[in-house]
Amino acid sequence: MAATASIIISGTISNTPTGSRAIGPITLTSAAANGQVQQLVLAAGDNTVTVPTGIATSGCIIQLPATNTSVTTIKGTSGGSDTGIAIGKTTAQVLNWDATAAPANFILNSVSTQTSKVTEITFF
Repeated sequence: MAATASIIISGTISNTPTGSRAIGPITLTSAAANGQVQQLVLAAGDNTVTVPTGIATSGCIIQLPATNTSVTTIKGTSGGSDTGIAIGKTTAQVLNWDATAAPANFILNSVSTQTSKVTEITFF
């Protein structure tokens, strides 16, 4: 029996000029989930994250360390041509992709070495 995943995202944006707004619930599902977890300490510069193979992945959740002080950027390729998207210092980020077209890898770029701070990536 294959592992399955159901990731539910919900929340509220409050006190905007037009009031509050509910987000979701948004449900991301996978009938053939992976469940692998990678833990890494990000070095300064580009850090390649290899997406697990063998068992399909439908996405991942990137959890940056709660005490991190270095901006982290997600990129598709290394080098200067891909400036990426800064995802912050202590946030969580959900990436979702088609399980039949999962990326081989992606890059987490850190402004500085995150000594003794573990970033956790859970694949689903």
